[in-house]
Amino acid sequence: MPPQLSINPYDNLPVAVYTCDENGYLTSFNKAAEHIWGRIPEIGIDRWKGAWRLLDEDGKTVPPEHHPVALAIKGRKVITQAEFTIQQPDASAKNVQISSVPTFDEFGNITGVINMLIDITEQKRDEARQAMLASIIEYSEDAIISKSLDGIITTWNQAAENMFGYKEYEAIGRHISLIIPDERKEEEQLIIGKIKNGESVEHFETVRIDKDHREIPISLTVSPLRNKKGLIIGASKIVRDITRQKDAEEELRHYTIHLEELVEERTTSLNKTVVSLQQTQEDLSRSLEKEKELGQLKSRFVSMASHEFRTPLSAIKLSGSLIDKYVPNDNENVRKHTHKIKSAVSNLTSILNDFLSLEKLETGKVEVNFENFDLVGFAEEITEEMQLMAKQGQFIVYQHSGVERSANLDANLLRNCIINLISNAIKYSGENSFIEFETEINEREYLVTVKDNGIGIPEKDQKHLFEPFFRAHNTGNIQGTGLGLNIVARYTDLMRGSIDFKSELSNGTKFTLRFPVKN
Repeated sequence: MPPQLSINPYDNLPVAVYTCDENGYLTSFNKAAEHIWGRIPEIGIDRWKGAWRLLDEDGKTVPPEHHPVALAIKGRKVITQAEFTIQQPDASAKNVQISSVPTFDEFGNITGVINMLIDITEQKRDEARQAMLASIIEYSEDAIISKSLDGIITTWNQAAENMFGYKEYEAIGRHISLIIPDERKEEEQLIIGKIKNGESVEHFETVRIDKDHREIPISLTVSPLRNKKGLIIGASKIVRDITRQKDAEEELRHYTIHLEELVEERTTSLNKTVVSLQQTQEDLSRSLEKEKELGQLKSRFVSMASHEFRTPLSAIKLSGSLIDKYVPNDNENVRKHTHKIKSAVSNLTSILNDFLSLEKLETGKVEVNFENFDLVGFAEEITEEMQLMAKQGQFIVYQHSGVERSANLDANLLRNCIINLISNAIKYSGENSFIEFETEINEREYLVTVKDNGIGIPEKDQKHLFEPFFRAHNTGNIQGTGLGLNIVARYTDLMRGSIDFKSELSNGTKFTLRFPVKN
């Protein structure tokens, strides 16, 4: 291993220089090389280079045997201006040219290599920018033209060829007046005057002519061109063909005129209509007032009828119960008829309740009162009550899921919803069947589920299920108003809940009410 050199004769050079021995180990380097490498290498230990990594043009790490120093030693020849990328320890990169010159003793033996690094990072960036700019100019849809301050064309892109019909070789070196109509020559003097003062011209609409002397409406943007010293040496023009825009503007102008004529015509017609409307406004107001009176009358009638019917219905139901009580138990005919009386009274009472509930909903008289109550006890009471209404052999099976029992809802509205659902399950299920009634409380919601094994709902009827007065086609002679599910859906909505169902013909129906838990 050769001894380390303590003095570097190249330190004062502005160019990066480093030396290696005949085996490629670094023997010296100057400050400029250290700056390019981004690190201080170890003399006698680092081999071939002081860079963290050396990459080729494809970004791949250069193997040691392909390093310029190695090639210079192996080939005993000078390697000049080999381009590589140096990756510094902080992952930043520099583009460099490396030249390696082998040195020999008097016997022709290689004694080492002198290497020079030239930082060409900015040059590469400039080349990339120039290439990108050239590509933009070449493939631009706008004509891009540059000219001297004397008006001589110096560049002419493909779009300019397409727009004006002159090839590049036909246009370059000629005066810009080549494409300016005679009557607009003074525009050029005004534009050049602004350019000489360092001003730009933006979106100036004018007319130019092509090789066949056809006029082309254009939008012109002109900017000063400066040299490296900042002196204005010419102008760059971006020319946009606005023929379509002008055509569209002309079409729009004609359309506007036509539209104004239509507006005037429609205004005259509208004035006549306004007069007619004014004449009928009083009649309409009277009709609305009558409709309002009829609505109020309907509301009062429904309310009155519901309450007035309750008294005789209660008396009929009580009389049926008394007949049951005082007639001997073995009189089956009497019991059969009293059962029919009580069943008919219950059905009629249910109908009246539905109409009264609908009337309150329609008139906005239903108020929601949220309160905390024991959902399990509440559901058990309803189960016992509805079991008395069940058919022969029908059983309502209730169960609750979850640790919590308390719910915060409107108990009266919820009771109405559950009774409606269980009543339907009883009504549309046969004897000797089970009706499943479930409640659940979790972190997010309260759930109420009623499931039966009854006749089910035809698929074509399911989309109408919650409409008022709608009854499925398979209900036959089973009594009902078609209001129950509409009322359930509207009560559920008032409590900020939702209702969904699953049903299969002849295999029963499952209704689920969901209410959010208020946090």
